[in-house]
Amino acid sequence: MGIHHTGNAEIDQQHSILENMVEQLASFCSESTPLSQPVCAHCPPGRQTECGNSLASLTGELSAFLIGHATYEEKMMELLPDTPVCQAHIKAHKAAHEGIARQLKRLALQVQSEPPYEASLFLQKLTGEWLGNHSSLFDNRLVRLGKTEAPEIDFDAELVVMLDQHVFPNRPTTGSRTEAAATQRQRVEIVGRFESLTPSQRKVFWLVVNGRKNAEIAEELGISVNTVKTHRSVIFQKFEVSSVVELLQKTDILRQANDKQRKAPLSRR
Repeated sequence: MGIHHTGNAEIDQQHSILENMVEQLASFCSESTPLSQPVCAHCPPGRQTECGNSLASLTGELSAFLIGHATYEEKMMELLPDTPVCQAHIKAHKAAHEGIARQLKRLALQVQSEPPYEASLFLQKLTGEWLGNHSSLFDNRLVRLGKTEAPEIDFDAELVVMLDQHVFPNRPTTGSRTEAAATQRQRVEIVGRFESLTPSQRKVFWLVVNGRKNAEIAEELGISVNTVKTHRSVIFQKFEVSSVVELLQKTDILRQANDKQRKAPLSRR
């Protein structure tokens, strides 16, 4: 996996975090060796369950972070002018984001049915190849979209060139960035978790974090209390929290991310 360095501090930091997350998969199974691959069926059932849960959690983190990464880039792309070249780039870039999101969604289901070690290898290959070559898994589709006939596209580098040309030529460089990687990872991941909610779930989300009770939310939105409870359960699951207090802590980070982006704030509708 050859990570791309675009020269944009934010994008490069996100790539670095993703690279570290993918590298975690290389040591996912403590029983693996360079000469032999473990067979999950030989492990005790309890160990298999533990590995499956760990892999499912990591898959969720990767999915959320990639959604956050895509959200950041697509908000930047909204700043580009309405020219044929820029719009073609936006169309193809979004197609690549949608492609990896679909594959990770399918993989999340595979993780539940396949041996954890085999699933971890596939997850590592899928995400590593996507990160190393942003379009390697989607070349055929992108060619049909009319983007290019080249076998490889470094979308993020191309995006940075366009932004430098049309929007902010004095954007920060990687060397000037001081934000801690852990904080950056958490912020992008939480944005991704929010973006994974449906419009209806987002309405419930904002009312929950504003202290509204289920019955009040149901009355305001014109839905049943059971529907509110279902949305609330999905929200807690996607944010991996068990209480409103924990959700509020992540909401603070979400709002900070929204303030940081300034352009095209996250919708509450």
